[in-house]
Amino acid sequence: MANWSVRKILTVTTILSIIVGGLAGLGAGTLAPQLASTSSQTREIYLFPVELPFNDTVAGIPHYVFNPSMIVVNKGDTVLIHFYQPTDESHSFTIVAPYSKDVTLPVAALTNIPKTDISFVAGTAGFFVYHCKFHPPTMTGTLQVIG
Repeated sequence: MANWSVRKILTVTTILSIIVGGLAGLGAGTLAPQLASTSSQTREIYLFPVELPFNDTVAGIPHYVFNPSMIVVNKGDTVLIHFYQPTDESHSFTIVAPYSKDVTLPVAALTNIPKTDISFVAGTAGFFVYHCKFHPPTMTGTLQVIG
């Protein structure tokens, strides 16, 4: 067994305390913006379909995904999604009960990028999947309602 001096023990303890404290601070700092407000507010989300750079015919799956693919809000918040569609294929934002939205945007033109606003109150806590009905299984996302 190694012969540890008091100085070595204090040094190791100090270093471990700094590491643990830093990790705790990082975790709290990451979660704080999402959980900071318990009063209801409007959360604006800008949602886009993104085309990934691979041949979907060869892969056998669509090359579209949602950005962002995760939306986090508090229970009671008003969710305002600005849904843009700048691609050459139609896309939908579809979410089932309790939010029940099904909005389809047409193909984008060179001079016109389709856009719509989707709004609802996040009244039920939990995880809810949203998807594009034209591009499963890759074009999906999750709405997390905290509370």
